[in-house]
Amino acid sequence: MIAIAQCSNIKLQKAFTLLELMVSLAVVAIIMTLGIPSLLDTLVTNRVNTAIVSLNKDIISARNFAVSYENNVTICHLNSSKQCDKNWSQGYSIFIDTNANNIFDAADDQILLNRNQINSKDTLIFTDGNSVQFSFDGTVLTQFSDENLAAFKYCPNVADSENYARAVMLNLSGRPRTSKDIDNDNKDELNGNNDHITCS
Repeated sequence: MIAIAQCSNIKLQKAFTLLELMVSLAVVAIIMTLGIPSLLDTLVTNRVNTAIVSLNKDIISARNFAVSYENNVTICHLNSSKQCDKNWSQGYSIFIDTNANNIFDAADDQILLNRNQINSKDTLIFTDGNSVQFSFDGTVLTQFSDENLAAFKYCPNVADSENYARAVMLNLSGRPRTSKDIDNDNKDELNGNNDHITCS
C-alpha cells in the first residue's frame, strides 16, 4: 500500500513531439524571414537619418560660429598635416580659419568642433571640393560649381544604397536644407522630380 501511495505522487513530464518541434521551427523561420529584412531596413534608415540630422546641425553651427566670432570658419576633414582634404567619410572638423587657407594653424586658429565618422563603411561625399568656408557675415566663401548650390551626400554601405541615400544642400547664403522625397517614389531628390541622389 505504501509503494502504491508513493507512485501516485509521481508527476508525468510532458515534452515536445518531433512534429511539434518541426512546426515551431517552421513558424520561427517564417517570422525571421519576414522580420529581419524589415529590421535591417529600419536600422539603415535610422543610421542615415542620424547622420543627416547631425550634419545639418553642424553646418548651421559652423555658420553661427562665423557670425558670433566675426571670423572665417571652415568645415572639412583635416589630414595629418592639418590641411583640408576630401576624406569627408572619416569625419570632419569645424575651426576658425583666420586667413581662410583651408589649413588649421594652431597659432592663429581654433578648433570649435570635431565630428567622428558615423559608420566606417558608409560614405559622405561633398560635391564641391574639400571644404566649406563661411565668412564673418554667414555667407559662403566656397565657390560652388552647380548653380550656386552644393550638396553633402550620405550613402550607406548596403545593396541599392541610392534607395537610402540622403543629402544636405547648401546655397551661397549659407543656409542648409535636407533632401526630401519630392515625387513620392521612396527616394530622396535634391531639387525636383527624378533628381535622385547618386552615390558614385
